[in-house]
Amino acid sequence: MAKPKDVKALVEASRTAQTLVAHFQSSLAPAARATRAQTETATTELPNPLDVVKATTTLLKSHATTLSLLLITPPLTPSAVMAKMGEVSSGALGGMVAAASYLPQPGQKDDIGSVMRTELKAQVRGLLGTWGDVLALVLRMAESREGAKGKDAGPSDSEKQHVLSATGVLWEACDMLIKFCNDGVVGMVVRKAQELRATLLDAVEELKEWGDDVEDEDGAAEGSDDEDDLFGASNKLGKDDKVLKELLDSSVKRLRMVGMLYQALLKRRLKTYPAAPASTATNGTSHLTLNPAKKLDELMTILKTIPETVDDLASAFYDLAEDEARQTLEKACTEAKSAAELVKHTWTGSEDEFSVWSAKWVASLEAA
Repeated sequence: MAKPKDVKALVEASRTAQTLVAHFQSSLAPAARATRAQTETATTELPNPLDVVKATTTLLKSHATTLSLLLITPPLTPSAVMAKMGEVSSGALGGMVAAASYLPQPGQKDDIGSVMRTELKAQVRGLLGTWGDVLALVLRMAESREGAKGKDAGPSDSEKQHVLSATGVLWEACDMLIKFCNDGVVGMVVRKAQELRATLLDAVEELKEWGDDVEDEDGAAEGSDDEDDLFGASNKLGKDDKVLKELLDSSVKRLRMVGMLYQALLKRRLKTYPAAPASTATNGTSHLTLNPAKKLDELMTILKTIPETVDDLASAFYDLAEDEARQTLEKACTEAKSAAELVKHTWTGSEDEFSVWSAKWVASLEAA
């Protein structure tokens, strides 16, 4: 039978652990700034953050399994539960958050880059939330036993179900984070680039469909008797608006070519990103100090910006603003050309098939 003071200690320990998790989550928030302690820690290079997060996540999953058994096996043993929670807080979580928060200083090796680091923080933050749910469950179980007299009858069927459910959710989150670490930088940027390409092409198809839905001579959209279409005809493309129609056709054609660039970048650059950053390389004429992680960050920023620019382009067309549409189209194309130029050479600074193809692609885009 658990002593009242032991149950009370478990309640306090659960609340303390919850406070720590909230602090960790806050430190990983997008707007959070590195603390002085984190900056001082960063003066010493650490192992690859993905390796550390993977190891600590595996450890957390193991601890969570043991904790669930302690919670569903009568009688409740506060000392054992507190010991396991303490191991998680001081070990697995501390190492995990330190790795996710690690920010290399100028001149230090950067294994993952800022884009991956941002995603890693978000993934770890989500996992902390599932651990917080487990802690909340422990707290409820402990509070329900405060002041109770006699032998602990063990967890109720409802409590057992909640423990198994919360543990299952935590396991799933751990597995997802472990897979994320195993996929590495390449897996993450390839997935993101595919999503961005799909978003871009969806926007292009919507533009094309809007252009096909032309306004007839009476001001109503062809092929529709819908009342909303009738009153929304003011932003339909008119039959006689040949200039805007030509601009739309040109936009669709050029933006599809941009989608082609995404595909080429996925195959020739993102999937070939080196697992370990290069230090120096040669392009045949001079030695270059390369920073693949920085270049990858810049590339992903551009690939993210292009679909946003295309959204602005669509808005300009819907407003029938020809000049704005023309300027926004040129902006999107310029962004795409800058992406091609940024990684014209391989990650080691040499030329390859993409180097030649990208030059031809730029010429075709400008001629379209």
